[in-house]
Amino acid sequence: MLRVRPEFAHPWRVSAEEAREIQRRLAAHVRLRPLPAEGPGSPRLAAGIDLGYDLPGDRAWAAAVVMDERFDVVERRVACGEPDMPYVRGYLAFREGRLTLAVLQLLEHVPDVVFLDGHGVVHERGLGLASHAGVLLDVPTVGVPKTPFHAIDRQPEPGRGSYYVLTKEWGAQGASIRLRDGSKAVYVSPGHLVDLRSSIALAMRWSTGAHRVPEPLAAAHTLSRLAILGDVPCDLEA
Repeated sequence: MLRVRPEFAHPWRVSAEEAREIQRRLAAHVRLRPLPAEGPGSPRLAAGIDLGYDLPGDRAWAAAVVMDERFDVVERRVACGEPDMPYVRGYLAFREGRLTLAVLQLLEHVPDVVFLDGHGVVHERGLGLASHAGVLLDVPTVGVPKTPFHAIDRQPEPGRGSYYVLTKEWGAQGASIRLRDGSKAVYVSPGHLVDLRSSIALAMRWSTGAHRVPEPLAAAHTLSRLAILGDVPCDLEA
């Protein structure tokens, strides 16, 4: 089972100044390296994590879905509770991180890669939600948010698999990529233990083209919505 590395554990309800310092400290421990999407050493299990909120936004449901290489669901879990702060750009991890880690630690099947609806290293302090969770749990993570961290002036070609690399002024790289023909692009960026080339390949490998995002992430989104409606029970009140 996944566990938070004790040397990196930290409180979540902190001031903006404290949050920035935590991000800078943890960003120094992000490691980007190749992770093959196919063949020897490639992930056999992939998880998607997504959070849904009630209408006031003061209660959240974190959903995790683990799939095998055939896109069969092998496990799904839900953790619910209060977000730790309102949404503030650049600090998503301090709103969603505690619940994200809680649901990941419920999993009996440890994923070989985790897709999250949040940025990775394409973040002003190099530690978006995907990188933050990856460092704390020491698990490969890929950020696949639907919105770019900064405004962009062009889109990839309309066909599935088309992409272009975005390089931020501080050097971090991500990619605008289309995972479904004609759909809006998503913005892949390495989180932890995965480099950019691998992040792009993994996003494609774990996508069928049926959804805008990789299949585990799409399934987690659906699960979170069912949990909000009460159709799926909460496994943990966090």
